[in-house]
Amino acid sequence: MLQLSLRPGEYLTIHGDIVVQLAQLSGSRAFLRVEADRSIPIVRGKVLERSGAPRPECLASLPRSHARKGRDAVYHWSAERERAVRTMEQLLERMEAGDSREEAQALRAQLEHLLPTVWEEELSGQIQALFRSKTAQDV
Repeated sequence: MLQLSLRPGEYLTIHGDIVVQLAQLSGSRAFLRVEADRSIPIVRGKVLERSGAPRPECLASLPRSHARKGRDAVYHWSAERERAVRTMEQLLERMEAGDSREEAQALRAQLEHLLPTVWEEELSGQIQALFRSKTAQDV
């Protein structure tokens, strides 16, 4: 199997009449645009596998550590994201002390600058726990 790397906006052609463009990267997701004749079926692998088709043997299966390294390499960590993490930590501390929904909304705004990161799962778990405890207190 041929393996290529593309930057957002770059494209490749297959057989001269199929064009695949990397439209956008968002964390561990890549958004592709595909231009092909309508007679060529283009189906997501998940859909094929759900319908009983076997997973192609040529596909590489990345160990979790390699997948995370690849995601981190694509998703550049910046000073802005570092500041967002610090702000989120402060907001979480205030929420834990019993602050209002405005704090949660401010946290969501910071998450938009940051996600996905190494801390995504941890933060998500903390936020869910906080909302569960807040809901329990309100009842």
